[in-house]
Amino acid sequence: MKTLRGDQARDRYRRYLSANEAVQLAVVLLVGLGLLSAPAAAAGAYPNRPVTIIVAFEPGGSSDISARLVAQELTAILGQQVIIENRPGAGGRPGTRRLAEAAPDGYTLLWGSGSTLTVSPVLYADQKYVDSLTPISLGVTQPFIFVASTAIGVRSVGDFVALAKQQPRKLNFASAGVGSSNHLLGEIFMASTDTQLTHVPYRGGASARDAVTKNEVQLMDEVLSPLVGAIQAHQLQPLFITSEARHPLFPDVPTASEVGLPDLAIVGFFALLGPAHLPPDIVGVLNAAMKKALDSRDLRAGLDLRGFDAAYSTPEDLARLIEKGRKQYGDIVARRNIKVD
Repeated sequence: MKTLRGDQARDRYRRYLSANEAVQLAVVLLVGLGLLSAPAAAAGAYPNRPVTIIVAFEPGGSSDISARLVAQELTAILGQQVIIENRPGAGGRPGTRRLAEAAPDGYTLLWGSGSTLTVSPVLYADQKYVDSLTPISLGVTQPFIFVASTAIGVRSVGDFVALAKQQPRKLNFASAGVGSSNHLLGEIFMASTDTQLTHVPYRGGASARDAVTKNEVQLMDEVLSPLVGAIQAHQLQPLFITSEARHPLFPDVPTASEVGLPDLAIVGFFALLGPAHLPPDIVGVLNAAMKKALDSRDLRAGLDLRGFDAAYSTPEDLARLIEKGRKQYGDIVARRNIKVD
């Protein structure tokens, strides 16, 4: 009986080895045919550990606010903690480069902004690597709003322009960093109104906002969410909004087109991206998770409250949106001969 049981054990072991070898051979064949990537084959079910989303701006700004709302929903959907890692500075470029250098395993992602995806590649030759990032899904959209310090006593964009022309280079405008989208919009504002302002870059929209409320800087533009509370508290004077129609949160604030500045009718966006060569199966998992997250009533309510619009997309549609944005900014920069030092 002992010998029989030993033979049975050896037979079972041989069958296990044969089956295991067959699975390994199948994986090798799939990888060789390009139907399954080597990292995905080795990783097992994705995700099986926490996922980090890089935010290339400081906490409290629009990028950070929207990323944290989405990350909370993705944590529940993916069954793994989705962690926000803030990497602020230089208009979002260092944080974006952090993603470009990450392994293509789906555990390091980027909450990319219009600044990092459509503006920086237009203004800086060393930002072409952004083209290699893997689009996953659009996340949210939001218009920009131009606001002034209440201390200077202006009530409209006409008032501000008149004051700026009386004091060339005496008034300052703030941005979230050199080469950020709100920096470029400030340059477009000066070119469109024939005014001369001094640019003061900050580490993000929250710092810029605080500087304007203290009248350290007299003008800024930013997507809506970080400014809602300060506007409602009368700490900032809204001048105009860049959406096509007036925003329901501020129906008395005119649009860029209404104040004669059509070049500033530009809507900001935030989107989820991965590093270059992110395997298609991981892109598919994340895109499906984004769709489910952005369909959530709770997430939509949180976004609405802060002036964001949920905006899911396919990876292909996101790629086209980024390309369109770069062309739009590139055309304006070329036409107005805008240069950033």
